[in-house]
Amino acid sequence: MTTGNGIRHSIAISSGKGGVGKSTVSVNLAVALARSGARTGLLDADIYGPTIPIMTGVRRMPHTKDGKIVPLEAHGVRLMSLGFLMPDGTPTVWRGPMVAGAIQQFLRDV
Repeated sequence: MTTGNGIRHSIAISSGKGGVGKSTVSVNLAVALARSGARTGLLDADIYGPTIPIMTGVRRMPHTKDGKIVPLEAHGVRLMSLGFLMPDGTPTVWRGPMVAGAIQQFLRDV
């Protein structure tokens, strides 16, 4: 089954608790899939403490093309994270609807 954006398969890594290794599992799984030949993308949906930029060693801002953000790439994985768009250490004080809207925009406009 293919979604409207061409994504055939997706895997969600989640937990209600912080500090349990979600980002570590996500990065390692994405890199392993990419190395096995899969076209792989990783969306860091942690709005309050995005760590994917740090874990992948990518510290630059993505550019846009035709009004869409072009994901950055590292280790064969295409990456998108709020951490790429905000200066280091900038706190995010968003709540429910703003968080949901940001994630939906990442899914739609990246």
